[in-house]
Amino acid sequence: MRYFLSLGSNINAQKNIEFAASELSKIFSDLNSSSIHKTKAEGFEGEDFLNSVISGTCQFSFDALNKKLKEIENAAGRDRNAPKFSARTLDIDIVLQLDEDDEIIYESEEITQYKFVSEPLKEIL
Repeated sequence: MRYFLSLGSNINAQKNIEFAASELSKIFSDLNSSSIHKTKAEGFEGEDFLNSVISGTCQFSFDALNKKLKEIENAAGRDRNAPKFSARTLDIDIVLQLDEDDEIIYESEEITQYKFVSEPLKEIL
């Protein structure tokens, strides 16, 4: 499966984005990354976010990959009790899943809702 993941951080952002990329390189083959986009915090007052989209191929199911992504977020110090719109050490979301024939299996609403997802995604599609 080919996955496209949205990464975002506004707490030690550069360090946490690099940590995520390093961890994801252990899971995915042919890893590809957009440039880093700096965006204003959305839904709350806070430091700017660094965002990117990373794509790669792996054999994990959607659920297994999502579980692994939560483990990576936790390793970066993610606070699971924080409000939805708040500062983050690391946020990793699956935004697109393609099968071997590049048919869309899953497409997140975040692609159309947020430029910090759609703009970096356009770079690597």
